Order: sequence, then C-alpha cells, then structure tokens
Amino acid sequence: MRAMRSALEAGPGATMHPAAGAGCSLPAGHVPPAALGIGGLVFDMTDVLYDATLWRRWLLRLVNRLGVRCSYASFYRDWDRRYLVDVHCGRREYSEAFQSFLLANHLSWAQIDELEASSRIQRENFELNARPLPGVVKTIGRLAELGLHLVAFGDSPYPAARLSERLERLGLGNRFRTVLSSFDLEAAQPSARCYQSALDALGLSAQDAAYVGHDAAHLAGAKAVGMRTVAFNFERHARADFYLARFEDLSAVIESGSVLEPDNTSPDCRPNLYRGVTSQIHQGGSR
Repeated sequence: MRAMRSALEAGPGATMHPAAGAGCSLPAGHVPPAALGIGGLVFDMTDVLYDATLWRRWLLRLVNRLGVRCSYASFYRDWDRRYLVDVHCGRREYSEAFQSFLLANHLSWAQIDELEASSRIQRENFELNARPLPGVVKTIGRLAELGLHLVAFGDSPYPAARLSERLERLGLGNRFRTVLSSFDLEAAQPSARCYQSALDALGLSAQDAAYVGHDAAHLAGAKAVGMRTVAFNFERHARADFYLARFEDLSAVIESGSVLEPDNTSPDCRPNLYRGVTSQIHQGGSR
C-alpha cells in the first residue's frame, strides 16, 4: 500500500409495496432495521453526501458542443470503468487519462487543448464550492449524537487528508471517525478491500455495520462482504436492504426500525437529487 502520500443485477424477485398496487417494484427480502444491531455506518461521499454530477454535466455539455454526441450514461460509463478507476487508485495521472479518453472519443489535439484549458479551473471551482445534499448535515449530526461510528469513503484521485478538507467545507468536519480514500488504499469500489478497510476503521464486523451508497455496483460490493446496505439517490437497477427517498429518513431507519421506500408514484422509482419524494414508512417485520 502507498505510504499515505501527502498527509495522508438484478437480485432476487421483487415484491410490491403493500399500499401501491401498480408501480415500481422493489427487491424482496427486506429486514426490519430494528433487528440490524448497527453500530456504525460507512458513507460513499459522492452523490450521497454531496452532488458530484454538476462538474460532469458541465463537461459533457462542452464535449457535446465539440461534436461528440452521446448520453451522460454512455459517456461516463466508459470513462469511469476504463480510465477513472486507475486514476482513483493512483495508477494514472488524471490529465494523462483524460487526454487518452478524449482521443478515444475522436477529439483532435486542438479540441483536447481547448477542453483542458476550459475545464481545469471549472473543475476546481466545482470541487471547492460543493454543497451538501439536503438533510445531510442535520442527519449526520443526529447519527453522531446517537453514538454511531461513521466512516466516509471516497473514490478519489486525492489522499484522505484532501477529502477531510472537503468534508470541513461541507459542514461535516469532525463527524467521521475516519475518512478513507481509494488513492491511499490503491483500491476503488467495489473492491472488497475498500469495505474491509472501512470495517477495520470502525472496529466492527460486517454484520454490525451498514453501507450507504447510490451506485449499484458499490452497493453490491458492500453486500458481498456481509454489510447491510442503504440506497439513497440510487440508480434504477440498484439493489439494497433499504431505500431512502430523503436523506433525513436515515435516522428514522436507525432509530425506529421503520422500513422506508421511495414513493411508488415516482416515474423512475428514484428520488430527485434535490427534491425529496414523499416516503411511506411502515412499522413491523420483514416482507
């Protein structure tokens, strides 16, 4: 492992919401949160604690104007899987990987130079001015008050010290027992090493901790090591033990043993990033 540079799918069949009738289906096998015995939580930072898509959408619009016609999903699927993962693990420099990616998308060197010049400052601005998603600061504070140990994990080209600074700017300083970065671990999600490192930081077994994420593969990776999983701002095909329509519902899951699910009238069965969808809370056992 690098010696801390710098300062440091579908799963089983689905059951319908008991009050829903027609609409979006969710996986079977929900477990009452009261039975979880959770002592700690691991949070994926991006798109859970703050919106990381602003920069990416800005970049895609710029690329589209240069003649590359593709959707957000297809453009970033290739970037994330073939290039960014190596950056996050410290195996490639960001600029070199970015250039290679743009060349593979048939941009000329002149266009790449233009993109890099335009995007460098914008990327820094988006990172410096990131804001927590609604309900995050209050809920994280409440969870800390309950005595839960919290870990923040970031797939990032920066060491954990840099991510800690970002949490400070988000108003989340000193709320997390540990901040972990893929850069330091030389492993990115959904590698089991990421989740095991988080569990080691918590001092808990997988059965005593839960993972809060949005990415389907990351949620599956946490589930594979035995952690309970909570999906927020989640991808359509994500599978988890619990689904949150609003981030603040997380404290209700932990405190009251309620089962929270996204509103089944939502067209794509996902909460909007900034506009919470009304959740329905059902007391009692698993379904």
